[in-house]
Amino acid sequence: MPSLSNKTTATSLKSAPDTLNAQDSTSTPDTAAREVHNALLALAERSGAPFSVLKHTPARTIDDARASLDIDVTRIVKTIAFAARPARTVPTTDDDRLVLAALRGTRRVDYAKLAGLLGMSRRDLRPLAPGEVLDRLGVAPGGVSPLLPAAMELTGALVLMDEDALTITPATYSGLARPDRTLVMAATDLTRLSGARVGAFSKSSA
Repeated sequence: MPSLSNKTTATSLKSAPDTLNAQDSTSTPDTAAREVHNALLALAERSGAPFSVLKHTPARTIDDARASLDIDVTRIVKTIAFAARPARTVPTTDDDRLVLAALRGTRRVDYAKLAGLLGMSRRDLRPLAPGEVLDRLGVAPGGVSPLLPAAMELTGALVLMDEDALTITPATYSGLARPDRTLVMAATDLTRLSGARVGAFSKSSA
């Protein structure tokens, strides 16, 4: 695995992963995704934390990574976008709070635990549809990063990091807006930079 530095390093892997969140079927990101990617890179560079960037062919799922990418897929951190509905009398999606849940890519979200951490009912928490992710974050589901709220100055967004992800060493692989780029950063730095709250909300995929 490439060494970390405090500068961007384009490293080509055999067919390495990206974030394991996905973008469209082409390897060329659209303008919005490229802008988000640049914002994420700028945030990482300003942080002073050691990191590197992997350059690779697009990968969209954990199965893709297992089949074709030369990395340890258990070190992938995926980020899933949710809408959290605040208590109100008239249902509407206009003010649903954006919640990003980051967890090890080989594990699944335990919805009851995640809702509990947010202090709400399970029925008030739903994953965003692909089109909603694109509209609200500027990337398709495969490009979501836990750093997005900080990079894009999204007010009111909440990032949660599953405590299991903090056990990943020596570094995590996470999303960077583009399906052909992956951020390599220590779990503690990723958590700090994202401003994430840490809690237990994942379960085994078995």
